[in-house]
Amino acid sequence: MKNIFGLLITAAAFTFYSCSEDVENLSDTDAIDIAIEDASLESTSTELMEDIDEVADYATSSFGNSGGRILFGGGKRFGDCAEITEDEATSTKTIDFGDEGCIGRDGRVRTGKIIIVHEGERDVPGFKRTITLEDFSVDTIQIEGIRIMTYVSGTDTEKEYNATLTGGKMTFPDGQIATRESTRTRIASFDEDGEKTQVARYGSANGINRDGLTYDNVVDEATPILSLSTCREEGFFAPVSGILSINIEGESEKVIDYGDGTCDNLVTITQDGVSEEVEIDPKQRRKKRSRRRG
Repeated sequence: MKNIFGLLITAAAFTFYSCSEDVENLSDTDAIDIAIEDASLESTSTELMEDIDEVADYATSSFGNSGGRILFGGGKRFGDCAEITEDEATSTKTIDFGDEGCIGRDGRVRTGKIIIVHEGERDVPGFKRTITLEDFSVDTIQIEGIRIMTYVSGTDTEKEYNATLTGGKMTFPDGQIATRESTRTRIASFDEDGEKTQVARYGSANGINRDGLTYDNVVDEATPILSLSTCREEGFFAPVSGILSINIEGESEKVIDYGDGTCDNLVTITQDGVSEEVEIDPKQRRKKRSRRRG
């Protein structure tokens, strides 16, 4: 069960109140559905970037091993049909999941290409990794943008990066689009075998959501968003802890608490002093059930 940092009040008795005229007249069910959609989109955006970073991490660890068909992580973690090629002259690696896609051990289907360019010496401060995406998608969500990771400091068991996303864009199967720009600190932890165990992130992001409304959010350093590798492999793609505050155009602030470290898709959403524990959909499998009304 997730930690609830406000009073947990059932949907049957209370309504999320918003300063926006569009939202304040919604029924209880509509308000909660919208809150679930907002929290789900946040988790989807965060975890898709983490998915791309994980693929790039494995490619980085094998940098210098030229070309050929490979198995990520010594197995089918990202599927055994991905082909990786390297241009040593430009320090570029291209991971091609193909047009038909590869099914990974986590059940996700990845298609298209991830192109990675390295600058500097790995694990030396200033080392930079630039990722661009070409016709790339995860589970039918097409993803665009440029991801830059700059190594700050670290050890064999913990590494800190500055991570930025510019021109971020997600296109969903129904044709809806969400955009995103972000600047965050990313801290990855590893076990004694060098396998990543968790990633903590804090910082800010902004963009336009699926309803065409602008948004911005912030994660404080004291309450970073935490994702566990074991949870993701079990099919739980929501972060397991951390607090995110999100402000959407014309609405009052929502605060999303991802919980106490349990592998699940439960979060607690608080708005205008009212809190509700809900199940979100980071993989965006549900159809949108409600829209903000004008």
